[in-house]
Amino acid sequence: MQTNVEIQAASEAELPALVELLVIQLREHHNELPDETLAGAAAGLLRRPQRGQFLIALEAGAMVGFAALSYLWTLERGGRNAWLDELYVIPARRGNGIGTALLHAAIDFVRQVGACALELEIDADHARAAGLYEREGFTRLPRTRWALGVSPLSPPRQRYAALDGGCYCRAVRYAITAPPLVVVHCHCSICRRATGAPFVTWVTVPCAAFQFSCGTPAELQSTPSARRTFCAACGTALTFRSLDHADLIDVTVGSLDDPNALPPEHHIWTANQVAWLHLDDDLPQHRGPGPQPA
Repeated sequence: MQTNVEIQAASEAELPALVELLVIQLREHHNELPDETLAGAAAGLLRRPQRGQFLIALEAGAMVGFAALSYLWTLERGGRNAWLDELYVIPARRGNGIGTALLHAAIDFVRQVGACALELEIDADHARAAGLYEREGFTRLPRTRWALGVSPLSPPRQRYAALDGGCYCRAVRYAITAPPLVVVHCHCSICRRATGAPFVTWVTVPCAAFQFSCGTPAELQSTPSARRTFCAACGTALTFRSLDHADLIDVTVGSLDDPNALPPEHHIWTANQVAWLHLDDDLPQHRGPGPQPA
């Protein structure tokens, strides 16, 4: 049996070692996806807990195995189901109960998240692993799994239409005349205090593509390098500019005449997120500033 093995949820710091083991595991299963594709898939699971969970086995601080869980929503099971995508132990440590410990941790975890079942598949040339699952009460299903690989469709190109917006009382109006560079939910404490909202949704555009078309907003120097504008009459938060990106301006999506035109793409500064706010929208989450506009 295993000695001094700790099973825990994977963190961002462990992602490189996890990807290394994942590549080895999938090569054993004749999966020839490029390493960078597998790394991106692993990051997409680790950074979006609503998709699933990585559990890792550590021995003397070294990663010796992992389990990858993905969530499904199935009618057959009546709701959330968990899929054991991968369970891997390095060859030198097999036969010491580490795989069993990972499986027990996976079963406990899916129970905690309210899944109705845990399912998996076993490749024909890895049939000896079936003994582990049979001992733990898994039932062989009388079916054959089928799959069809498809290429995702590229989103259709749409002609960009200028966007207008302004404050609540309409004393200040603005126009955006170029496509957005990025749209984010910002959870930083300064945005929260400046607006009184749990987070603020911003669209970033070139300064040259933004202009106030009516009225003059008031300004707030919220930090030594950043200025915010708002309507002095009704208080609506409007824009943010930083000296670090002097050619860009952020505009509050909520002040657009049609905020539905710009769906958000990321959460940023989640390290400052209020504790009672639950994020379940499948957007990438960044503890810091996130992606920088090109």
